[in-house]
Amino acid sequence: MMPVAVALEALIAGLRGHAISTADWQPVIALANRTLLTPALFSALARSGEIDRLPEDVREYLRFIHDRNWERNVRLRAQLAEAVTALNRNGIAPLLLKGAVLLFLCPASRIPARMTSDLDLSVDAAEEAGAEQCLRELGYRPLVSARGMVRPQDVGVLELRRTQGVEFGLSTFVERDRLRAKIPSPQARALHWIIHDLLKEGDYWRGRIDLRHLHDLAQMAESDDVDWTSLRAAMPDQSSRNALDAQLLALHDLFGVRIPSEHTQRLMVRLQHWRRIFTARHPVMGAPVRLAGNLAWGARRFSQAADLAQRGSVDLARRMARTLLESDGQSKL
Repeated sequence: MMPVAVALEALIAGLRGHAISTADWQPVIALANRTLLTPALFSALARSGEIDRLPEDVREYLRFIHDRNWERNVRLRAQLAEAVTALNRNGIAPLLLKGAVLLFLCPASRIPARMTSDLDLSVDAAEEAGAEQCLRELGYRPLVSARGMVRPQDVGVLELRRTQGVEFGLSTFVERDRLRAKIPSPQARALHWIIHDLLKEGDYWRGRIDLRHLHDLAQMAESDDVDWTSLRAAMPDQSSRNALDAQLLALHDLFGVRIPSEHTQRLMVRLQHWRRIFTARHPVMGAPVRLAGNLAWGARRFSQAADLAQRGSVDLARRMARTLLESDGQSKL
């Protein structure tokens, strides 16, 4: 069987538009499926003209997944437009986040290949009740055991959240097809992905890599002028700056993104980068390293939980098991 490191190399090359010759594409496709990058893999190879170098069965499978994802994104785009229309009628221009940004900005002829699980919208606290009522009138109902609102006819969850002060930095009012929404700046979008993955979900301590979000950052670096130095200055403390630098090193190592040289100098950052890359490429040998990272993240998380004493023993045991066994991060490397 092809080693994970070789499959990862082939997948990264494909995402950069280069088809690597290999007799066994199954591990590469399995890794692309796991990391939610199969449609992006087909799109990158088709755009570079190298898709025809793949075996016919591999090419047709990638095309099938790409086309089904395209149909889903068309429906998600229509769902987003309907929600924004209703909010605009009530004087609300929502702040769009993550995949919703791409779906809102793209023309109908250029639907993105990115796999998007839900639609994330944010409104000011004073607008929250009115926004929820707008969505209820469209037929949305809250999920019972998770965040978000759903309707039976839709393909994705719509998550309405409250904008937290200047959490997402500067945003710009953008109008598309007579719809108005706020779009975060490239720095703010990059900051959101980095804080969400490395700090809120603990990937910096756990040594994990969300390859789909890393690919998002690489594409953003190509199309937008992301000021990494200013972004680093916006991080709240040294630990978060270390996390940013480790993510930038991964961007440079895997996708060739140019980063400022000062992000590569410190020993702590280089060690953290090595740990993440090593465990991604060698998951069996890296298992003890990953377990140590999970323990460190678990200790940090539980020590900061203000309501820990109020949790029952069953809930505490479930959370500890989920952290140690990583059942909340199956798409991550």
